[in-house]
Amino acid sequence: MTALPHLLFFMADDTGWNNVGWHNPQMHTPNANKLVAEGLTLDRHYVFPYCSPSRSSFMSGRLPIHVQQQNLGNCDLAQGVPRNMTFLSAKLKSAGYRTVHAGKWHLGMSSWGHIPAGRGFDESLVFFAGAEDHLTQRSCTDGECIIPINDTSGSPHDWWQNSSPARATAGSRHSGFQLNDFAVKAVLDHEPDVQPLFMYLAPASSHTPLEPPERFANLYPLSWYEDRRLYAGQCSVWDEILGNVTSALMSKQMWSRTLLVFSSDNGGPVYWSSDPSFPHGAGANNWPLLGGKASNWEGGVRAAAFVSGGILAASLRGTTTSAYVHIADWYATFCELAGVDPTDHVAAKYGLPPIDSLSMVQLISSTSGTSPRQEIPISLDWVDGKAGSSANASALIQGPWKLVQGLQLQTFWQGPEFPNASHIPYGNISENWKLCGNDNDKLKRACLYNIMEDPTEHEDLERAHPDIVDRMVARMEELRRTKYQRASEFDHLACQAQVKANEGFYGPWRP
Repeated sequence: MTALPHLLFFMADDTGWNNVGWHNPQMHTPNANKLVAEGLTLDRHYVFPYCSPSRSSFMSGRLPIHVQQQNLGNCDLAQGVPRNMTFLSAKLKSAGYRTVHAGKWHLGMSSWGHIPAGRGFDESLVFFAGAEDHLTQRSCTDGECIIPINDTSGSPHDWWQNSSPARATAGSRHSGFQLNDFAVKAVLDHEPDVQPLFMYLAPASSHTPLEPPERFANLYPLSWYEDRRLYAGQCSVWDEILGNVTSALMSKQMWSRTLLVFSSDNGGPVYWSSDPSFPHGAGANNWPLLGGKASNWEGGVRAAAFVSGGILAASLRGTTTSAYVHIADWYATFCELAGVDPTDHVAAKYGLPPIDSLSMVQLISSTSGTSPRQEIPISLDWVDGKAGSSANASALIQGPWKLVQGLQLQTFWQGPEFPNASHIPYGNISENWKLCGNDNDKLKRACLYNIMEDPTEHEDLERAHPDIVDRMVARMEELRRTKYQRASEFDHLACQAQVKANEGFYGPWRP
């Protein structure tokens, strides 16, 4: 059997802080709960406020400010990670790993070099965009996909296996079941004596639209508000997938040599549909944290996360760490475990930003292990498309301090039973916001919180600690000089021509 560890990264899409069983006993996530009990809970694991930048950060080893801060469409040449940044999958493949990806890609698809097969994955079953209908595998007309997309919509299918459209299975059944079977089969077919396995498993089961199979919704009381109940059922879908894949690893005697990392890509979505004919929201809950997906508040960027598996130090099992970890840090961590240099020499050749990833091997090796990360730039002048160009939000963490600037969306706390009938409609983008820093008030430059003493961000300490504000504002200015973001370049005609050539399926249209 190979001496190198098997590596599994499980990304649960749009999972709220209060929508996992280890934070909320009302949630039915028994498989994850068991892994948490045998693993190390990452209490301060940070991500971006929404989907694609978190995924780009993980796969490229960069902070989002050095790779991308925008969710762009399938037909945008700038969506995802620049082609000349080396993916983690390519690094691990060079170390001899078999590489498998199942789930949401959301990392670019304009060329054959952008899709999984061109990024170092041996096998894949994916959809390219930020969301799709779970039952039809048709692409959404908007990025959040709150409204289901039926087969009569005319929307293209977004379902791709290895190097071609997955025509045989598109629309055949719930995507969660298809991804489950693909991932389990990949494990059961693996030959651990020949090579180690890297699997990136990213089911979007808890992303809108709210379409859980009935048996998962039935795990929760009928008395719950519908959005809450359906969303909770979707979290139980990813939990079953997680359980089935880890059981397959155990049946192959691979678990004792496996490291599993689990994280959401952002906080749970707590916003309402913008279409008045569809009176529903996304259904998640980040209680007791402030905010949710699409905000720099803790409820948007502090992810439910843990590590587990046989190579985790025995002394750490069943414990929790408050050490800072950013999702970018798993790049260097996995590279160190695989014995490969994490340096991105290809990106350097093209003048692209180097990796920011810091290895967490020591953190997961013993109780005396520490995290090398003391600073986390969450976002810089990030513009959220829903709120317009005025929402140039920024956030920086240094030690116990979090500095927030700009227009912050989703500024409200959810109760433990959210959403319920008293919260309808909820999460209105145009109402639930806070401005941290105001050009008309030069004395108010930002909001400042001690997130260790005040994790729910109730007390703004900006006026009480001007020296800390000075230091962190200056650091933000330094970071702004390093920021990288490709400009949007929409290539609709060529992209849609490829959809037609693919007989209704999205796919790459450039060499």
